[in-house]
Amino acid sequence: MTSLPDTRPRAAVYVRVSSRTQEEEGTSLVTQEAACRRYAAEHGYTVAEDQVYREVFTGVELWERSVLQRLREAIRRHDVDVAIVHAIDRLARDPVHLGVILTEADHAGVPVEFVSEPLDSSPEGQLIRFVRGYAAKVEHEKIKERTIRGRRARVEAGKLLPGARPLYGYRWRDDGKTAYDPDPATVPIVRRIWRQARDGMPLRAIAMGLDRDGVPTPTKNARGHWCYTTVRDILKNPMYAGRGVAFRRVRVKNGRPGRGSAKLRPEPEQVPLPAGTVPPLVDAPTFDAVQQRLRLNRQRSARNNRDPEGALLRGGYARCGDCGGVMIVKRATDPAGARRYRCDRGSSDRRDCGSKPSIMVPQLDGAVWTRVESILTQPEVVAAELERMEDNDPTRNDLAAADRALATLARQQSNLIDQIANVSGQAATLLTAKVEALERQREQLDAEREAMLGRHRTRVAARERLSDLETWCRTVAANLGNLKHQQKRDALDALGVQVKVHPRGAPHRFVIDANIPLDSFIVCSTSRSTATAT
Repeated sequence: MTSLPDTRPRAAVYVRVSSRTQEEEGTSLVTQEAACRRYAAEHGYTVAEDQVYREVFTGVELWERSVLQRLREAIRRHDVDVAIVHAIDRLARDPVHLGVILTEADHAGVPVEFVSEPLDSSPEGQLIRFVRGYAAKVEHEKIKERTIRGRRARVEAGKLLPGARPLYGYRWRDDGKTAYDPDPATVPIVRRIWRQARDGMPLRAIAMGLDRDGVPTPTKNARGHWCYTTVRDILKNPMYAGRGVAFRRVRVKNGRPGRGSAKLRPEPEQVPLPAGTVPPLVDAPTFDAVQQRLRLNRQRSARNNRDPEGALLRGGYARCGDCGGVMIVKRATDPAGARRYRCDRGSSDRRDCGSKPSIMVPQLDGAVWTRVESILTQPEVVAAELERMEDNDPTRNDLAAADRALATLARQQSNLIDQIANVSGQAATLLTAKVEALERQREQLDAEREAMLGRHRTRVAARERLSDLETWCRTVAANLGNLKHQQKRDALDALGVQVKVHPRGAPHRFVIDANIPLDSFIVCSTSRSTATAT
């Protein structure tokens, strides 16, 4: 026996909540869907499972709601005969958006029916519909304003703004999520990232190393991979240095479908949090050194220059002696196309430069490299600096003192714990409080020791670079004239060369500084030929 086809009108059901929290509080997708299905049954509609559209998204958006877009496509294709929604504000809070959807459905001949608010298509009904939509939009703005006010009040009380998860490397200190504590499971990974970045490892190499070692990503996605942008975001976040702030980023629209992008707020708009809210995982010298390296990597990237080997000192080696800004290479408009280093502050930076000095590229490059060559041919100068750094390293004594203090705290804690086992009542409570106080001291001392260790590693890395430079000097001294462009820049990095250029007429046309005493060889532009250079 052949069954007759189902001739009942085909209905689509659309249900929406703004957030998972809203669903948990009772305005759930399940209850909306049940009401819509009852409505469909009462009116003789059939609802196919593939025509139930469930969405978690704000109602003030239209074009970004992917599930709603699929419903609109189904209406345009006439896959359904009627669309059922629980209430007007579930479909849209903006009256203009609501009008767009209803007009589009009306043009396709598919009515939109609301379970809790019957829709009247008369002029009076359209006016009421518009007023309801406008009221829903106003209410949304009020909710947003109250939310912002509440978040700011929380920050002004010195508390963190809680999110879906704590910052990588930390865990919540308490149930109220008011502050962070270091997470023992991920702190070593964070410190590894900062240590490798400080030592010069590229961001992509750091990410590849984490993947190779099977380190879970911050989102703990089993199929996810570490991306260099994730590493970069960790390295640029001042919270890891204990500088807790709130309202650090703001989400802005970018004119494309989606939820926009996060943009860093200006520092005056950020709200600092009390000290201790975010314990530091790296010391200030390490943080500053990594920021400097990131800036230099960006400036010196060959991708940012059409002729990366045309100027030896481009990308941060040459700086303005007036404002300290990085000097850029500009080609003159004359037929010869002479190139000059020029301070560009004022045209692309908020801070202006009064003098904007400039100097010919061949002149500055030649003078600086001549000075550097005089060092590379005398490795005993570098060896003397190595010996001085070895003899004057205070970080070793600092680390030894910290280790002794930690050992003392451990003994005191052990003794108190032994005493607790033999007493009870108020005495046990007091001893327990002392143990907890010692534990807080130990955590603070651990953080200080980590900062000392960071400074020690920095000095060790500097000594290793100088040691490499000394060896390199001995092997290339006879072949300096054949060094390639990148080899010369490696030598500038190893010596820590910085050149400050001053305007014509200044006592010194340019000054060359380095990380080791080079007074015998690097003259601060006092010679007649340098001082009068154009």
